[in-house]
Amino acid sequence: KIPGARRKAAMSQVWQVAAQGGLVVREAPELQSKEFDTKLSSDAFVEELEVTNECLHYQLLAGSGPECGWVNLKLDDQELLRCIIKARQESLDECRPPFFCAWYSGGFSPKDGEKLLAPLIEAVRDVGLKDAAIFHFPDAYGMTDEGREPWASYIDLLIEEIDKIAGSSRPLILFGHSRGAAPATCVAYRQPERVRKVYIAACGAMQLGEATGWELLSHSFKQGGDRELLKWFSSLQPQNILLHRTAHETSDAEFEEQVQSSKFLSDMLQLMRCQYRDAMYPDPARDFGEMEVSIMAFSPLLDPSCQPEHCKDWGRLTNDFQLQTVNAGHMDCLQVQAVPILWDGVKLEPHC
Repeated sequence: KIPGARRKAAMSQVWQVAAQGGLVVREAPELQSKEFDTKLSSDAFVEELEVTNECLHYQLLAGSGPECGWVNLKLDDQELLRCIIKARQESLDECRPPFFCAWYSGGFSPKDGEKLLAPLIEAVRDVGLKDAAIFHFPDAYGMTDEGREPWASYIDLLIEEIDKIAGSSRPLILFGHSRGAAPATCVAYRQPERVRKVYIAACGAMQLGEATGWELLSHSFKQGGDRELLKWFSSLQPQNILLHRTAHETSDAEFEEQVQSSKFLSDMLQLMRCQYRDAMYPDPARDFGEMEVSIMAFSPLLDPSCQPEHCKDWGRLTNDFQLQTVNAGHMDCLQVQAVPILWDGVKLEPHC
């Protein structure tokens, strides 16, 4: 315990007097404060009101003694009271502002993904959500299995990671960019009671009962080679001239030479293989579906693959849906100025 620390129980804790002969009761926690004439009996049960510096402020439930007062919890190493009903301390988390969880797009390492979302996290903190974290794709956690089956274990791991930082019952706001929409949506589906809102940026809707786009991409990429992976990824980053030229304008020999000589390209292809071709993905019968969670989707109008007609079906997962358009592309839609509506949305009222 930290000296001088004070705590208020979120739910009542009940203590039983363990000392023979009863306990001296004071009007305040300080040892020199006035004592009551009667002691708290050795068979008493009390409700915790507050604890400070190993002193319990109680309300009498059963037994005899003052109805309310302060008693020592310990004398030297001797336990004077025993807690027999503990408070559900995680309920304290339910009263805190939401914790902001974000997932970046596929094709990025954890380091680059965190860099990509850094302006978003800073802006979220500026509007009052001080606690935020960025989470990763399965390969970053050493999970390399493929297909639908392992996806549920990945969501289990994400929830464990969130709970380590935020607590197991704290409200959440989730944000997913592009492929990051998949873990964000599946975490919300698993824990709808905690999630206040899901923001989806630059991602076509996950359709009820249908294989996701990432599953279809995986099957498609297995039919092609590394060049097809780069062609697709370069279409999402038209401003990246190196990617475009390597994917579209080189001979097969030149392509292989550039990939082998460029750590950037070889690392990117390795990521693309892990995160897209040889990837795991949600099971539509198990990992997502209709849920009572608010969803807001952003359609970047300069991205042909994420037009409003591609994003509107996110509304089929919830009865509380908003669709916003932004005049940006697939990647630059993450710029803070591109989605000002987000910053109004995260200014939530207290939840307790």
